Amino acid sequence: MNQAKFSRVLNELFQEFRLKNLVLKNRIVMAPMCMYSAGQDALFTPWHFAHYLTRAVGG
Repeated sequence: MNQAKFSRVLNELFQEFRLKNLVLKNRIVMAPMCMYSAGQDALFTPWHFAHYLTRAVGG
């Protein structure tokens, strides 16, 4: 990949992405990794919320 193409691809990575009503500030996402078990009710816990919140700060 030449420098010009690399620059275009890198620029696109940080552009807004829209999917219906969902708008992402950039195209970098973090998939759920199941590193930690859900609560007894099989739902996320306050720990999960805080964990992903810290990663989402700044978009």
